[in-house]
Amino acid sequence: MKMRRIFGVALFAGVLGMTEAASAQTTVTLGSQDFADGTTLTTATFLTAGAGEPAPFNGVFVGSDVTGPNFSASWTFTYAPLATVTAGRLTLGIYDHESSASGNQVASFTLNGIELAAPLNALFEARGGGSRVDNVYTLALPGSTFAALQTGAVTFALSLQGPGLGVLGETTFNGAALDFSTLAVTSVPEPETYAMLLAGLAMLGLILKRRAS
Repeated sequence: MKMRRIFGVALFAGVLGMTEAASAQTTVTLGSQDFADGTTLTTATFLTAGAGEPAPFNGVFVGSDVTGPNFSASWTFTYAPLATVTAGRLTLGIYDHESSASGNQVASFTLNGIELAAPLNALFEARGGGSRVDNVYTLALPGSTFAALQTGAVTFALSLQGPGLGVLGETTFNGAALDFSTLAVTSVPEPETYAMLLAGLAMLGLILKRRAS
């Protein structure tokens, strides 16, 4: 009876291990979240908080609402290459992007060259985007990006466009600054991983059976 109980515990542990292996998440963050979503603050305060963090999250305002140019920046996540990717999620903190102005403020947004401007712009237009406001958005990445996410080297590039918002109303250009960004990728292991787990579980069962004999 005791050996059966041990085997049952071992079997449960093995199944649990397979379940965990069936879905793993890789998460990488660049910069740090200095302010909560929806925080209104001065540009000086925002930039001071980000000083010393990795570019372009290092407290630098890119572009100018009044004189131009428009905001444009890129950043790269690196991590170990993955097997089959089943989901991806990007979280972005951005300051003074002013999507509450008329029109669409996202000129281009790409992941390794794959254009994602439409879904990001939809998030921007749905809420937030006031002048001198820091907003946090989370974008579910489409299946068209999964192959790129598997490589372990993912570059995002974001360019904004006017109109922005100034003290006298809308402006021709749109400057902004980035707070932080987090990439979360869900993947499953190669079939060989399952085979190794099953083989180990079978071996454990054989050992326990011999000890019970």
